[in-house]
Amino acid sequence: MEERKGKRISFSNSDGTIPCPPKERGGCGTSTLELRRLRKRDLVQKLITDAEELTLQTKPQDVDFAHECSSCTASSRRQAASRKNGHDNFLYSPNALDLAEDDNAHFQSHWIKAEPVIVRNVLEKTSGLSWEPMVMWRACREMDPKAKCKGEAKAVKAVDCLDWCEVEINIHQFFDGYLKGRMHCNGWPEMLKLKDWPPSALFEERLPRHNDEFMSALPFFDYTDPESGILNLATRLPDGSLKPDLGPKTYIAYGFHEELNRGDSVTKLHCDVSDAVNVLTHTAKVELTPRQYQRIRREQKSYANAQLRKQQENKLLEEVDKDEMILIESGESLKNCNGHLGEHRLKDKAAKEEPSNSIAGPASSQKGECTKVERADDPMEGSSSLYSCTGAMESGHDPKVDVGLITQENVTVKQEPVADENHDDICLKTERLSPKYPNEDGPTVENGLMMPTLPSTPPWDEEDRPPRPVVSTSAESIQEQKLDAPKETNESSKAVHGGAVWDIFRREDVPKLVEYLKRHKHEFRHLYNEPVKSVSHPIHDQSMFLNERQKKQLKEEFDIEPWTFVQHLGEAVFIPAGCPHQVRNIQSCIKVALDFVAPESVEECLRLTEEFRRLPKDHRSNEDKLELKKIVLHAASSAIREAKKLVQKSKIQ
Repeated sequence: MEERKGKRISFSNSDGTIPCPPKERGGCGTSTLELRRLRKRDLVQKLITDAEELTLQTKPQDVDFAHECSSCTASSRRQAASRKNGHDNFLYSPNALDLAEDDNAHFQSHWIKAEPVIVRNVLEKTSGLSWEPMVMWRACREMDPKAKCKGEAKAVKAVDCLDWCEVEINIHQFFDGYLKGRMHCNGWPEMLKLKDWPPSALFEERLPRHNDEFMSALPFFDYTDPESGILNLATRLPDGSLKPDLGPKTYIAYGFHEELNRGDSVTKLHCDVSDAVNVLTHTAKVELTPRQYQRIRREQKSYANAQLRKQQENKLLEEVDKDEMILIESGESLKNCNGHLGEHRLKDKAAKEEPSNSIAGPASSQKGECTKVERADDPMEGSSSLYSCTGAMESGHDPKVDVGLITQENVTVKQEPVADENHDDICLKTERLSPKYPNEDGPTVENGLMMPTLPSTPPWDEEDRPPRPVVSTSAESIQEQKLDAPKETNESSKAVHGGAVWDIFRREDVPKLVEYLKRHKHEFRHLYNEPVKSVSHPIHDQSMFLNERQKKQLKEEFDIEPWTFVQHLGEAVFIPAGCPHQVRNIQSCIKVALDFVAPESVEECLRLTEEFRRLPKDHRSNEDKLELKKIVLHAASSAIREAKKLVQKSKIQ
């Protein structure tokens, strides 16, 4: 029906049929809409009735959520959290070479509780095919040298983790940077990610040998086999029906062992609507020189100093904003304040020679004086300057000065010095010149700029020693010295090179996690490296990554922490649907992932599907690509049909 000038116009006939709209509304006006069914009208109700009859005499298995798994041995578990009185701080982490058929039940006991599982040494079961990036590239070209791979041999699209914008780069240069590293002109590591290459829909066609190698590496194939896994509900779709793209998908990315806090090679916090398994198939360590480490540390300090100034400036602005306004000379600029501007201009050199914690330095000792501080371009933030007042003017109570609206142009902030930092402690009004890092010696580096090959690392002296790998977590047993070796409980693993740090949150912690992210959303940066201003959903937007400081803050404010662990070469990580997770690459690495739908996760998958449906129409997660309800319908029908056959067979015997 449609409301039109107080009248209701019905689009259906009296018998319930729906006619085609009239010609003036784009229809023919004569035909009748005919609805057709692909299945019988009472199919769903019949499935429910049959399922209830079959399970009437069956008692559901009790699941013990309150105690640790008694089947896990010291060699088949890994500590990933340190929650007080936690029964799930250890994750099931078996060795693929030791798995037997009865281990499926052990896997199920953890999977039904939505706990991640880490399986070691999965590549040891394969033929040993190389996952070197150049080998994959050549294999792709050999399969289709003229058509599909021809264009990709020239350029591909990657994501720059500094500003999360796409860049076009020659694929050979990308892989060369994967092995040798790439740097921005100011010495900052350039972190690029090549997602889903080749496209997952063509992975089997373009890399058939690697596809077979990956499939043969997967453990618990009843769940993970995309063609015949009896516990993978996605395999129950009938032939001829449109099937969802569940992979395999490749994730090829650069990495850096130290957390940079800006431009890190990460997969931001997100939540998948299905279960997934992710295998680390290749890693490459990029060696840096002492000089490169020095430049990185200098840029880190400069950025930290700039961020501290901004935070203090914003804090002061917020405090003053509560009082809304103070009086300034009507229509006059702060530049005319007492006429002392020209005589007290500070230069960078003088400021460095006479460092001070106050904004104006030694020249601000007289009351009521006004000083303009000029300094060279900040290598992290661009050029800047600020007029600052001292003495009685700073308090806003000088009787000789009328005041008005407070702005960033006339705010004075006192700066606490950063440890081991010799930068001038001054307050700045910063105008952003570029989303990229400006070169300290030249122009801003552009996306995709290829830098010279990085030399091998020479012997270190004590002064130039590079920073130790920092992979701290909330779990007390996971310390930075364990980065390049498996946990003590997994000493038999031969995967000794850590490739990525995973943080996986429990389903029950999601409400508190969402509340934390909403409260602190402005502390995160995303597109163009700008602060996140608005969110549709803090997790599904995939625009936030929690660094070590923020994870500690989350623990203090909400008493929750993720499972945190290092994924080593040859390890398969199983991620339950509905568990938010994020990944930081600590080396250049290649991961291959596959989605599946386990019976234990159906309820959570359905909940997420409805949650995604409520997102804005243009949201990246709004579309139901999995078509889960269709999968569940076919899976239930198939299961009931097979159960009836078994019951009938048992009666005959």
